[in-house]
Amino acid sequence: MLLGASTSFKLQLVYSAAAAVDLEVSGSVVVVSNASPPVVDGTNTLPFTLAALTNTAGATADLVSGIASTKTRIIDCCIRNNSANDNSVTIRRTDGTNNVLNEKMNLLAGECAVYNGAIWLHKDVNGAIYPSVGNAATQAEMEAGTATTKYVTPQGVNWHPGVCKAWAKHTVSAGVPQMTKTWNVTSVTDSAACRVAPVIATDFSSADYAVVYGFECNTTTYSATTTALIPTIRNATLAAGGFTIDLVEIDIGQTTDPASWHWLAFGDQ
Repeated sequence: MLLGASTSFKLQLVYSAAAAVDLEVSGSVVVVSNASPPVVDGTNTLPFTLAALTNTAGATADLVSGIASTKTRIIDCCIRNNSANDNSVTIRRTDGTNNVLNEKMNLLAGECAVYNGAIWLHKDVNGAIYPSVGNAATQAEMEAGTATTKYVTPQGVNWHPGVCKAWAKHTVSAGVPQMTKTWNVTSVTDSAACRVAPVIATDFSSADYAVVYGFECNTTTYSATTTALIPTIRNATLAAGGFTIDLVEIDIGQTTDPASWHWLAFGDQ
């Protein structure tokens, strides 16, 4: 990163936070003349360290200032958030009149903004580089399911049409279905004997989604009255926010509760 041949050329840090901040800045520079070939000024070539910046309202600090009649090249720079508070930082170059944005990022506690001689990097508290947020797939791209140049975030997985949007295992205890293991389910209602009605937390966009369902038999002593059972979605109950499953005995209709209900649902939310 090259600053012009004047003291008005600077690399600046704009920082802000709701609470007191503690930013530690360090780096190194080299200064060269305008001669051809340029001559390195050894007296002005050294590492630099800025005292910890502490401010409750935010401010602008000069990180590196240019030198008259010579050019200052920034070799590396590290800005570390040494406080327990988040801090939004902006790194910019200025000629004293015009400001040019180099980078802007939100540093969590212990994170760093690092200039490696070519680009600025955002590193987390473990030193890992943050991925480019701009390359994350949007909801529309996940629902289309065709992009090959985007990465998928944990939230983005849920938008894909091939991913289960809600599921549950409802163990039946004393005739009442429980929230044993669930995903995206608010509650479950025992609407009648052998009938269960789960309530989905994030609704589907319509009633046009698919439900796969089944049950665990409540006995291993098989007979016509205990095992000749079929589960079915109760007529006209499928809605964006839930549905009802019936368990019906083939020969006489409604029968006893199963040991547990199992279901999962696919569709657009």
